[in-house]
Amino acid sequence: MHESPANEKDAIETSPQSASGRRIFWALIRLAVGVALIVYLAHSRIIDFRALSKLATEWPISLAGIGIIFIDIVLMAVRLSWLFRARGLYLPIANSLELTLVSSFFATFLPGAAGGDLAKLYYAAKENKGRRAEIVTVAIFDRAIGLFSVLLLPLLFAPLFPDLLRNLAALRVLLLISGVLALCMVGGFLICVLAPPFVNRVAASTFRILRGGELAQRMAATVAGYRHASGAIIGAVGLSVLANLSLIAATAIAILALHPASMSMKMCLVIPLGDLANNLPVTPGGLGVGESAYNALFKLAGLEGGAEALLAWRIWRAAVGLIGLALYLRGPGRAVYDTQKADKAEKPR
Repeated sequence: MHESPANEKDAIETSPQSASGRRIFWALIRLAVGVALIVYLAHSRIIDFRALSKLATEWPISLAGIGIIFIDIVLMAVRLSWLFRARGLYLPIANSLELTLVSSFFATFLPGAAGGDLAKLYYAAKENKGRRAEIVTVAIFDRAIGLFSVLLLPLLFAPLFPDLLRNLAALRVLLLISGVLALCMVGGFLICVLAPPFVNRVAASTFRILRGGELAQRMAATVAGYRHASGAIIGAVGLSVLANLSLIAATAIAILALHPASMSMKMCLVIPLGDLANNLPVTPGGLGVGESAYNALFKLAGLEGGAEALLAWRIWRAAVGLIGLALYLRGPGRAVYDTQKADKAEKPR
């Protein structure tokens, strides 16, 4: 197996504590915007915080919601482990679950410049100096597959609601945007896989001034390596779709607790579209933006309680995030290993 030279410069350092003052400033601005949107929604009586008390009285539903979100995290952990294995790296599913839970904690409670994604990159790569760029690329690719599944899911459900789409132009526009973005992601992946020399030339010319051409080439080569692992890619996309179905399930049972009259199959279409807005990097974790989008989409579909349902999901996700805090305080156990070294370690003496 090709090993990078020991003295090769790793250009990516992603410690959650290394954010610059400027990034912290803008993170606080984004957080303030999110909080302001929540306050506005509450002032407009779109969100009734008193209604969220039902999450305590309807505690079996809350336990079910927490369980579903935990299943979502398990699926993401398995996906990450598969993608590392396909590139000759070894991340045990148990360690991947720990890594995903820790990153969930950072994403929920420290949603600033570092966030959950950078925390995941840092802990996955910190003990792998020679292959750090490759490990970071796999983790970013894992995130991209998750985003692709978010774009794909409403397209899969759209044929089930022809009347709703016929009457609502806004939903048709959102579906068109989802389709175009999904095609762009597939096109970008195919270019990396089928035309590595072209990608290398583009990377070299684009990053020559920034001295990042070699790093960009290594990252593109890592993605191109998945051309021999189509099964892992298909499996990762399938797991991502299942994980996003769990989001629909968790939001639906939140509606069951808060606004049972709004239970409808239409949520299978409007929730994934709302999740697209919740993934926009406007505010940390989509705070406020997601609630506004859920409220608007639910209203378009003739439903109520979208914003409150997303807040319930955030509360349940925070509860799962506390597991990540406990694992973080316990210590390491999140390293990625070379597959050959891992296989040697597992052989009986």
